[in-house]
Amino acid sequence: MKPLCVLLTSLVLFMAGCATAPIKPMAIDGLERSNVVAIEDKRPATEGQKATFSLLVTSEAYAIYRVTEAATNPTAVRLFAHRAYESLPQLADTPSIKVHHFVTYANLQSQLRRGALGAGFGGVIGATIMSQSSPPPGVILTTEIDPAYFEQTAAKEHRRAFYTQEENPSKASVNIIYIDTEMLGKRVTTRSFIPPLINNPNPTLGDLFDLCIANHLALYKADSPPPSSASTPPPPSL
Repeated sequence: MKPLCVLLTSLVLFMAGCATAPIKPMAIDGLERSNVVAIEDKRPATEGQKATFSLLVTSEAYAIYRVTEAATNPTAVRLFAHRAYESLPQLADTPSIKVHHFVTYANLQSQLRRGALGAGFGGVIGATIMSQSSPPPGVILTTEIDPAYFEQTAAKEHRRAFYTQEENPSKASVNIIYIDTEMLGKRVTTRSFIPPLINNPNPTLGDLFDLCIANHLALYKADSPPPSSASTPPPPSL
């Protein structure tokens, strides 16, 4: 596996949910330039929809969520196409991208089980959660994985939001973002683990997408080794 780390600043978690108010558009210069990119969206329809996998505290899927695609403007897939167009000049000659997967999960189960967020969690949707008053250092860790992982975990989708003890020793609330794209004759599939973050007061979900997309696109710019197998999901984050 090939890690690409980005040091960040703040302790922020974006929960799954849909926005009840209009989403403020991201400030992106020249977004219209990448309209020439043909996006072949091959994702399952559910990937862009919010989901709560379980409200049962004893379930291994408890407090794991799928984040709605409507959480940012532009959407994650449209943002990816634009950043790819910006950073890969050769895409201008072949402006086509297949998106097999782009999905975001939030895993809050350990902290909710400990009662760290208490009854105040309620039905808050699309909110920012501060997980502790003195956060540990955090980085975004992006690793290249086997694309077969998604087919092998389809029946238990919530397991895609599991993490290892080494990744998250404090069992903080985290986001995990998967991106699986095909362009320029190459397919790249990545998993980005986003723990509580430091040194940035309020990164938006769009900011996190940008960081994960940059890590993903870096693998198109260099000869990367074959991905490590990710057919076995991490152990439950209980």
